[in-house]
Amino acid sequence: MEQELRQQLIDAADRLTQKKLFGRPDDSMSLRIPGTQNWIWVTSEELTPQISGQYQSDSRLQLHDELYRHRSDAGALLFSTTTWSEQLAALQKVPPTLFDEPARHIGPVAKPVRDGDTAGLLKAVERHSNVAVYGSQLLRIGMTADRVIFNTELFEKCAMAFVIADSSGRRIRTVPGWVRYIAGGRLQKDQKRATESYAEGKIPEGMNAY
Repeated sequence: MEQELRQQLIDAADRLTQKKLFGRPDDSMSLRIPGTQNWIWVTSEELTPQISGQYQSDSRLQLHDELYRHRSDAGALLFSTTTWSEQLAALQKVPPTLFDEPARHIGPVAKPVRDGDTAGLLKAVERHSNVAVYGSQLLRIGMTADRVIFNTELFEKCAMAFVIADSSGRRIRTVPGWVRYIAGGRLQKDQKRATESYAEGKIPEGMNAY
């Protein structure tokens, strides 16, 4: 399984690099190894997957460890700076729930967290959220490698739409509360199943369903 995860991590980093969603200085990505306290990681500087414990005092990777302990459903983490994450950081705003897809797969996004505020970052993803603005970077959480890729691409589109709409100064409409409620309930059920799967030493299945 570990070898399979290493290949998934390499493939995910390659896809996101091609889309300019990974590869800048300080970017990092990791995958949880089911049934263990370990995880494997790559950075923009080190693209050969390494196992947790081999990062010494790198504060970026220490964050991965804390997040995995904080979010038992998380199977994949990505910190990266993108064109639109920089715009959100400059505005000190986050997109409201503009469409049903982010309500279903990303959840509510908290206010931006300053770089270095680990406690603030952990709190920002307490409410089942899979995205947080952390300094000029974005944190994306996924239950699997495929899901973190999907969440990354989805949120980048949402961020772009929000920044452009916000610049108009006009009212921005969001999806109705009942849509957020139903979609959020489905997301929480997926997260519960992911937690159970990782505890049993399995990679969660069926995490791509709407």
